[in-house]
Amino acid sequence: MNDNNSNSLNLENKLYDIQEFGAILRNKFGADNNISDVMLAEIFLAKNPMYSCKIKKAKNYTNQKGCGCC
Repeated sequence: MNDNNSNSLNLENKLYDIQEFGAILRNKFGADNNISDVMLAEIFLAKNPMYSCKIKKAKNYTNQKGCGCC
């Protein structure tokens, strides 16, 4: 089975902090410079919760929903 669909962002097998994840999204897809990396990541994760398991959980991280993959 090809795992490429579950990792279409080609992420490394590690945990990312929310700002780092947002920067990866910005580099891959581009984004309005008026949106912070954190907000970009939050928007992306709200629509793609399967990537939530790639994020280090912090006390101030608001999207604590399960990822559905683990």
